[in-house]
Amino acid sequence: MPVSADETVGNLAVRDTVLTPAGTEGLQESSSTQNVKARQVISRISREELEDRFLRLRDDHMLLKQYANKQEEKIKRMTTKLIRLVNDKRKCDQAGSGPKRLGQALELEEMIEHLRGKVCELEKQNESLRNKLISTKQQLQIQGHRPCPYSSVQSRVNTGLKKESETAGMPDHTKKGMRFQGLEVRSSDLVLPKYGRSLLEDSRAEIRNLETVIESQKNQIEELDRAREILGNQLRRKEKEIEESTLRLKEQGTASQRLNIQDNVEMIKVRKQLAEKSNALSAMEGKFLQLEENLKTNHDALLAKGDELNVQLKEERLKCFHLQKELQTVAISNRRTEELQERINDLENENKLLKENYDKLHNSVFSLPHEQQWKSKEQQLKLQIAKLEAAIKNDLADKNEILDKIKVERDQKEKLMQDNKDLQLRYLEQKQQLDDLKNQVKKQQKNVDLLFLEKVEDDIHKDVEYSMQELQLTHVETVQELEKTRNLLLVQHKISKNYQTEVETMTRKMESLQKDYELKLEQYTHLLDIRAARIRKLEAQLGDIVYDTKPLKSRQEVLLNDPVGGFVETVHLERGENLFEIHISKVIFSSEAMHTFGDWEPATFCTYAFYDFELQITPVVHGKTPSYDFTSQFLVQSDDSFFHYIQENSITLEVHRAYGIDYETIASCQLKFQEILEKEGKIYNTANLVGKTGHIQNYGTVEYWIRLQVPMDQAILPYKQRSKDLGYGIMPSFRKHEQPSKVCLGLYLIERITSWRREHVVQDAKQLLGDKVKDMAEEIQQEKEELSHLSEEQLADLTLVTSRDETEIIEELEPEEDDAVESIKTDSDDCIISSPVSTNIKQLIEKIQIKITSLGLTESRITADETIQQLFVECRLNNFLAEETPLSLPKPPSGQRIHYNYSTAINVDKEDNHAEREYLKSILLKPDLPADSLKFTVVSDPPEDEQDLECEDIGFAYVSLKEIFQKQRDIIEQDIDVFDSQDASAIIGKLTVTVEALNALRSVHEECKND
Repeated sequence: MPVSADETVGNLAVRDTVLTPAGTEGLQESSSTQNVKARQVISRISREELEDRFLRLRDDHMLLKQYANKQEEKIKRMTTKLIRLVNDKRKCDQAGSGPKRLGQALELEEMIEHLRGKVCELEKQNESLRNKLISTKQQLQIQGHRPCPYSSVQSRVNTGLKKESETAGMPDHTKKGMRFQGLEVRSSDLVLPKYGRSLLEDSRAEIRNLETVIESQKNQIEELDRAREILGNQLRRKEKEIEESTLRLKEQGTASQRLNIQDNVEMIKVRKQLAEKSNALSAMEGKFLQLEENLKTNHDALLAKGDELNVQLKEERLKCFHLQKELQTVAISNRRTEELQERINDLENENKLLKENYDKLHNSVFSLPHEQQWKSKEQQLKLQIAKLEAAIKNDLADKNEILDKIKVERDQKEKLMQDNKDLQLRYLEQKQQLDDLKNQVKKQQKNVDLLFLEKVEDDIHKDVEYSMQELQLTHVETVQELEKTRNLLLVQHKISKNYQTEVETMTRKMESLQKDYELKLEQYTHLLDIRAARIRKLEAQLGDIVYDTKPLKSRQEVLLNDPVGGFVETVHLERGENLFEIHISKVIFSSEAMHTFGDWEPATFCTYAFYDFELQITPVVHGKTPSYDFTSQFLVQSDDSFFHYIQENSITLEVHRAYGIDYETIASCQLKFQEILEKEGKIYNTANLVGKTGHIQNYGTVEYWIRLQVPMDQAILPYKQRSKDLGYGIMPSFRKHEQPSKVCLGLYLIERITSWRREHVVQDAKQLLGDKVKDMAEEIQQEKEELSHLSEEQLADLTLVTSRDETEIIEELEPEEDDAVESIKTDSDDCIISSPVSTNIKQLIEKIQIKITSLGLTESRITADETIQQLFVECRLNNFLAEETPLSLPKPPSGQRIHYNYSTAINVDKEDNHAEREYLKSILLKPDLPADSLKFTVVSDPPEDEQDLECEDIGFAYVSLKEIFQKQRDIIEQDIDVFDSQDASAIIGKLTVTVEALNALRSVHEECKND
């Protein structure tokens, strides 16, 4: 309620403030500014709200007026009491009585007044009762003298009326004396009725009671008068104390008036300062508005100019671009003309030489057998020339394609450069706007120094608060407006910051694209140089062969017209060496075998061992007609022992079926190579599979082909002649010349699989072999894991690049070291399989080996959620680079598992991975470190038809490295709990992992001891 809120207003001390003329002038100025601001504020408020406020203020004013009237009445009473007390005190001082307690006198005085009030009220009641008694007596008298029409008839009920006989017998002086109260008639003849008696008795009893009360009150009044006289004496004695207290109060009042005067002076000064500041602020606001308008106009003009300049710049760039294109076309045409002129000159020289040789041969006389030999040689040379010409044509076509690609990428580069420049211009404009806004913010922050008024207001006495409310309201409004401008500036700053980050990201993208473009350009130029060198080398070899100026060297032939050749060899062949290829195309299972498989699509792979090379393993492929498309190449010596092996022996190809981490040999067949000695090129063949179980004999067929890269007719013919001479017996010297065990070049041709990635099973397939290949497969696996984590710089010496869909340009490199690493890189991102020979294997103490085997889910929200379809697993050590499985697999139903079989390693060596090693040290040295675990995250991969969705973390699993070090035992194929990402207490599945980190932790611990 407003009354209760303003009750303290009446208790506040009233201060008389006398303003000087200067003060009145300052107040008039401040009031004028306040009126202007008040009008501004009122203009912003609606009419309904103003009316509502007016009505509320009027109601509050009425209530305050009523309360003020009550307070004035109380004040009057108190003043009368105070005057009375002062008079009594003076009387007491004149009488010379001693001082007594003033409080008791006041209490007695109040009691006397209270009793006097009660006496007055009782006297009023007494008078009213007396009047009532007289009126009742008069009514009784009137009723007694009233004539009755039936006076002869006696009444059966006593009505209280007097009879005529009774009144007749009464003397006259008694009739007249009935007005007297003390008169009582006690004759037996004159008896009043019962009703009249009761009324008279009641009234008499009341009168007696009132008389007794009056007498008692008179006695009390006499006693109180005596007490009043005593108290009056006490009040006279207390007058001195009251005068002393009044003097003290006067002194305090004068001091408070002085303080009030000082406060008023300070208030006037503050009001003057506030008026000056407000005028300055209004002037600054006007200037700010003008500057803002000027800024907007200038900004619009600059934007218009910038647009015009951008249009002109684009036109000029288009002109430059067209001119550069014309220059490029002219340069390319000049190069082509020069190359064609050189080729024409070479062909003319060759034509001259051919004519001379032809004339010599024509003039010379040969016998018929010599003529036939020369004709056959001529035909062979013509065929070779035709092949080389076709190769040159294909090279020219490839070169033209590469040049076209280079043009397209140059165009893209120019477009990106244009975008980059546009973004830089936008960035500069935004930066300029940001600087202007910062300057405005600084200016406004200087103007916001008015906040010191709040401190001044806090120091002023509480009595000034009521007068300063309007000033505070205006000040709060100005502060709010400044806050709004500040927020606007902050928003503008954030926008400019976002623009700046976008510009930076775009510049980074431009730089990365430019670097990629330059790298690709260098690669293309390098490959073109290599191709040109190869063409020149082949032309030189052709010239040597044609003109018999150089002996024939057995080099690898490039078969450009080969439709199945998914890659081109660049292996350097020495004299007497050749490259033998075995390609496993596919396996076609019989109906009986398909019946054993049932509805499941089996996962199968093949193994075979050729000559004295290591065991070869195809990729694991799912399906009832698996297509492996697996090619292995073997570098062999073209001697009699190799030819004898091909002629007499065959190799065993075994087909295995994979069951997760286990496998089973289901069928086998023999592959024969005798036809390679009779025919050239690729020799396609099939072999029948025989089941291992016995009840299925015809398990299917295997389609394969074999090839010698370089035809060896000159070496095969002498071998055949010698074998005929020996009667097809086994030469005793064959076994002496057997080559030592070599490592296959490992040139795997991997099928480009789009529907399902299967490379994750290849690593386990090498671990699933029998006893005869177990050691060899483990070595391959270790070496492959070592090289699978090599950086791009370490893989710069890749020598063989294979592709199934398109022919790439391959580079011929001479190996710098004997232990060079040779590997395969496919054009697809699905798989990189390496079969290296490396001696620079990192020690186990320098890395943490991690293997993610399988994942199984329990009944939870994950299995019920239909939006989660594909899952992959991510492994992370603290905040370092995360490793994740290369593919996402379909979500398994409850109770089943999906197998990733993914292995990786985290290097913790000092040279290249110092941060990871320091983190392991912190784990061992700080036992209270919370983050001491490897974190495995199960991530939901969105389906292909909903690529706009983001990956979602659905579960976490942890392996404590500290626990591994404490227990001195690695985690091998152990199931760990996967906790829900939304509810850390809920387990949603099991993850089977292997973590081998004990050796690395031991080495770090020893290093800590040494330090």
